[in-house]
Amino acid sequence: MVRRSQRRSGPSRIFETLRRSILEGEYAPNERLVEEQLAETLRVSRTPIRKALTMLEAEGLVEIEPNKGAAVRSFSVEDVSEIYDLRAVLEGHAARRAASRISREELDRLWDLVGDMERKDRGQSLSHEEEIRWLVGANGEFHGTIAVAARNARLEQLIRRTVQVPLVFKAFYWYTPHEHIISNHYHRQISGALEAGDAERAEIVMREHVYEGRDFVMRALKEETDA
Repeated sequence: MVRRSQRRSGPSRIFETLRRSILEGEYAPNERLVEEQLAETLRVSRTPIRKALTMLEAEGLVEIEPNKGAAVRSFSVEDVSEIYDLRAVLEGHAARRAASRISREELDRLWDLVGDMERKDRGQSLSHEEEIRWLVGANGEFHGTIAVAARNARLEQLIRRTVQVPLVFKAFYWYTPHEHIISNHYHRQISGALEAGDAERAEIVMREHVYEGRDFVMRALKEETDA
Protein backbone atom coordinates (compact mmCIF):
# COMPACT_ATOMS: atom_id res chain seq x y z
CA MET A 1 0.00 0.00 0.00
CA VAL A 2 1.10 3.65 0.39
CA ARG A 3 4.70 3.92 1.54
CA ARG A 4 5.05 5.28 5.11
CA SER A 5 8.42 6.86 4.38
CA GLN A 6 6.82 9.61 2.32
CA ARG A 7 5.79 12.05 5.05
CA ARG A 8 5.65 15.48 3.47
CA SER A 9 2.20 16.82 4.28
CA GLY A 10 1.52 19.17 1.36
CA PRO A 11 -1.55 18.29 -0.71
CA SER A 12 0.55 18.06 -3.88
CA ARG A 13 2.89 15.53 -2.28
CA ILE A 14 -0.02 13.48 -0.94
CA PHE A 15 -1.64 13.74 -4.36
CA GLU A 16 1.44 12.35 -6.11
CA THR A 17 1.79 9.53 -3.56
CA LEU A 18 -1.85 8.44 -3.88
CA ARG A 19 -1.80 8.94 -7.64
CA ARG A 20 1.18 6.62 -8.04
CA SER A 21 -0.43 4.02 -5.77
CA ILE A 22 -3.60 4.05 -7.89
CA LEU A 23 -1.75 3.96 -11.21
CA GLU A 24 0.40 1.05 -10.06
CA GLY A 25 -2.62 -0.95 -8.97
CA GLU A 26 -2.03 -0.83 -5.22
CA TYR A 27 -5.68 0.14 -4.91
CA ALA A 28 -8.20 -1.90 -6.89
CA PRO A 29 -11.01 -0.41 -9.00
CA ASN A 30 -13.98 0.59 -6.81
CA GLU A 31 -11.87 0.30 -3.64
CA ARG A 32 -12.86 2.82 -0.97
CA LEU A 33 -10.30 5.46 -0.06
CA VAL A 34 -11.10 6.24 3.55
CA GLU A 35 -9.73 9.59 4.70
CA GLU A 36 -9.05 8.45 8.27
CA GLN A 37 -7.08 5.40 7.14
CA LEU A 38 -5.08 7.34 4.57
CA ALA A 39 -4.29 10.07 7.10
CA GLU A 40 -3.05 7.47 9.57
CA THR A 41 -0.95 5.64 6.97
CA LEU A 42 0.64 8.83 5.67
CA ARG A 43 0.85 10.40 9.13
CA VAL A 44 -0.87 13.61 8.13
CA SER A 45 -4.13 15.33 8.97
CA ARG A 46 -7.29 14.70 6.98
CA THR A 47 -7.17 18.16 5.35
CA PRO A 48 -4.36 17.43 2.83
CA ILE A 49 -5.91 13.99 2.22
CA ARG A 50 -9.25 15.58 1.35
CA LYS A 51 -7.57 18.09 -0.99
CA ALA A 52 -5.55 15.35 -2.68
CA LEU A 53 -8.66 13.25 -3.27
CA THR A 54 -10.36 16.25 -4.87
CA MET A 55 -7.35 16.66 -7.17
CA LEU A 56 -7.51 12.95 -8.05
CA GLU A 57 -11.20 13.30 -8.86
CA ALA A 58 -10.35 16.13 -11.28
CA GLU A 59 -7.83 13.79 -12.96
CA GLY A 60 -10.52 11.13 -13.39
CA LEU A 61 -8.81 8.58 -11.13
CA VAL A 62 -11.20 8.85 -8.19
CA GLU A 63 -14.96 9.21 -7.84
CA ILE A 64 -16.41 11.04 -4.83
CA GLU A 65 -20.05 10.56 -3.91
CA PRO A 66 -21.99 12.38 -1.16
CA ASN A 67 -22.31 10.30 2.02
CA LYS A 68 -20.15 7.55 0.48
CA GLY A 69 -16.77 9.19 0.14
CA ALA A 70 -14.05 8.48 -2.38
CA ALA A 71 -13.35 5.31 -4.35
CA VAL A 72 -10.93 4.36 -7.11
CA ARG A 73 -12.60 4.75 -10.47
CA SER A 74 -13.21 1.63 -12.52
CA PHE A 75 -12.90 1.51 -16.31
CA SER A 76 -15.27 -0.44 -18.54
CA VAL A 77 -14.45 -1.80 -21.99
CA GLU A 78 -16.27 1.21 -23.45
CA ASP A 79 -14.18 3.56 -21.31
CA VAL A 80 -11.01 1.91 -22.61
CA SER A 81 -12.12 2.34 -26.21
CA GLU A 82 -12.85 6.05 -25.65
CA ILE A 83 -9.56 6.64 -23.80
CA TYR A 84 -7.47 5.03 -26.51
CA ASP A 85 -9.36 6.86 -29.27
CA LEU A 86 -8.47 10.12 -27.55
CA ARG A 87 -4.89 8.97 -27.00
CA ALA A 88 -4.51 8.21 -30.71
CA VAL A 89 -5.60 11.73 -31.66
CA LEU A 90 -3.54 13.52 -29.01
CA GLU A 91 -0.36 11.48 -29.25
CA GLY A 92 -0.56 11.33 -33.03
CA HIS A 93 -0.78 15.11 -33.16
CA ALA A 94 2.11 15.40 -30.68
CA ALA A 95 4.28 13.16 -32.87
CA ARG A 96 3.44 15.24 -35.95
CA ARG A 97 4.45 18.45 -34.16
CA ALA A 98 7.55 16.89 -32.63
CA ALA A 99 8.93 15.88 -36.03
CA SER A 100 9.89 19.50 -36.73
CA ARG A 101 10.66 20.54 -33.15
CA ILE A 102 12.44 17.70 -31.38
CA SER A 103 16.02 18.36 -30.26
CA ARG A 104 19.04 16.14 -30.87
CA GLU A 105 19.23 15.46 -27.15
CA GLU A 106 15.60 14.31 -27.08
CA LEU A 107 16.14 12.08 -30.12
CA ASP A 108 19.18 10.51 -28.50
CA ARG A 109 17.14 9.81 -25.38
CA LEU A 110 14.41 8.13 -27.45
CA TRP A 111 16.97 5.86 -29.09
CA ASP A 112 18.50 5.04 -25.69
CA LEU A 113 15.07 4.08 -24.38
CA VAL A 114 14.34 1.98 -27.47
CA GLY A 115 17.57 0.07 -26.96
CA ASP A 116 16.98 -0.37 -23.23
CA MET A 117 13.44 -1.70 -23.75
CA GLU A 118 14.71 -4.19 -26.34
CA ARG A 119 17.37 -5.66 -24.04
CA LYS A 120 16.86 -9.33 -23.20
CA ASP A 121 19.12 -9.55 -20.12
CA ARG A 122 17.56 -6.79 -18.01
CA GLY A 123 14.95 -9.03 -16.38
CA GLN A 124 17.55 -11.48 -15.11
CA SER A 125 18.51 -9.09 -12.31
CA LEU A 126 14.97 -7.86 -11.55
CA SER A 127 11.90 -9.45 -10.02
CA HIS A 128 8.78 -9.57 -12.19
CA GLU A 129 7.32 -6.65 -10.22
CA GLU A 130 10.50 -4.61 -10.65
CA GLU A 131 10.63 -5.44 -14.35
CA ILE A 132 7.06 -4.21 -14.85
CA ARG A 133 7.72 -0.99 -12.96
CA TRP A 134 10.84 -0.37 -15.03
CA LEU A 135 9.01 -0.98 -18.32
CA VAL A 136 6.13 1.28 -17.33
CA GLY A 137 8.59 4.03 -16.44
CA ALA A 138 10.64 3.65 -19.63
CA ASN A 139 7.52 3.53 -21.82
CA GLY A 140 6.13 6.58 -20.05
CA GLU A 141 9.37 8.47 -20.56
CA PHE A 142 9.40 7.56 -24.27
CA HIS A 143 5.90 8.89 -24.87
CA GLY A 144 6.43 11.80 -22.48
CA THR A 145 9.57 12.90 -24.32
CA ILE A 146 7.59 13.12 -27.55
CA ALA A 147 4.80 15.05 -25.83
CA VAL A 148 7.35 17.56 -24.52
CA ALA A 149 9.03 17.78 -27.94
CA ALA A 150 5.70 18.87 -29.44
CA ARG A 151 6.29 22.21 -27.66
CA ASN A 152 2.66 22.70 -26.67
CA ALA A 153 2.06 22.82 -22.91
CA ARG A 154 -1.71 22.36 -23.18
CA LEU A 155 -1.32 19.34 -25.44
CA GLU A 156 1.26 17.87 -23.08
CA GLN A 157 -1.11 18.28 -20.13
CA LEU A 158 -4.01 16.69 -22.00
CA ILE A 159 -1.86 13.70 -22.93
CA ARG A 160 -0.66 13.29 -19.36
CA ARG A 161 -4.21 13.19 -18.02
CA THR A 162 -5.43 10.84 -20.75
CA VAL A 163 -2.55 8.37 -20.81
CA GLN A 164 -1.91 7.89 -17.11
CA VAL A 165 -4.73 5.61 -16.03
CA PRO A 166 -4.41 2.37 -14.02
CA LEU A 167 -5.02 0.20 -17.08
CA VAL A 168 -1.74 1.32 -18.64
CA PHE A 169 0.18 -0.17 -15.73
CA LYS A 170 -1.94 -3.32 -15.69
CA ALA A 171 -1.47 -3.83 -19.43
CA PHE A 172 2.22 -4.54 -18.88
CA TYR A 173 1.30 -7.46 -16.64
CA TRP A 174 -0.78 -8.89 -19.48
CA TYR A 175 1.84 -8.35 -22.18
CA THR A 176 3.52 -11.46 -23.57
CA PRO A 177 7.02 -11.37 -25.11
CA HIS A 178 5.30 -11.10 -28.51
CA GLU A 179 3.41 -7.95 -27.45
CA HIS A 180 6.65 -6.44 -26.17
CA ILE A 181 8.31 -7.09 -29.53
CA ILE A 182 5.44 -5.37 -31.35
CA SER A 183 5.54 -2.37 -28.99
CA ASN A 184 9.32 -2.05 -29.38
CA HIS A 185 8.96 -2.21 -33.17
CA TYR A 186 6.56 0.74 -33.10
CA HIS A 187 8.88 2.69 -30.81
CA ARG A 188 11.75 2.19 -33.25
CA GLN A 189 9.61 3.23 -36.25
CA ILE A 190 8.35 6.34 -34.44
CA SER A 191 11.88 7.36 -33.47
CA GLY A 192 13.06 6.89 -37.05
CA ALA A 193 10.24 9.03 -38.43
CA LEU A 194 11.00 11.78 -35.92
CA GLU A 195 14.70 11.71 -36.74
CA ALA A 196 13.88 11.95 -40.43
CA GLY A 197 11.55 14.89 -39.75
CA ASP A 198 8.70 12.97 -41.38
CA ALA A 199 5.69 14.45 -39.60
CA GLU A 200 3.05 12.49 -41.50
CA ARG A 201 4.70 9.12 -40.89
CA ALA A 202 5.37 9.95 -37.23
CA GLU A 203 1.67 10.67 -36.70
CA ILE A 204 0.48 7.60 -38.61
CA VAL A 205 2.80 5.17 -36.81
CA MET A 206 2.01 6.67 -33.41
CA ARG A 207 -1.72 6.26 -34.03
CA GLU A 208 -1.19 2.67 -35.16
CA HIS A 209 0.86 2.02 -32.03
CA VAL A 210 -1.87 3.37 -29.76
CA TYR A 211 -4.60 1.39 -31.52
CA GLU A 212 -2.54 -1.79 -31.34
CA GLY A 213 -2.32 -1.27 -27.58
CA ARG A 214 -6.05 -0.57 -27.40
CA ASP A 215 -6.97 -3.79 -29.18
CA PHE A 216 -4.74 -5.84 -26.89
CA VAL A 217 -6.03 -4.26 -23.67
CA MET A 218 -9.66 -4.63 -24.74
CA ARG A 219 -9.13 -8.33 -25.55
CA ALA A 220 -7.46 -8.88 -22.18
CA LEU A 221 -10.24 -7.04 -20.35
CA LYS A 222 -12.94 -9.09 -22.05
CA GLU A 223 -11.13 -12.33 -21.26
CA GLU A 224 -10.75 -11.28 -17.63
CA THR A 225 -14.45 -10.35 -17.45
CA ASP A 226 -15.56 -13.64 -19.04
CA ALA A 227 -13.30 -15.77 -16.82
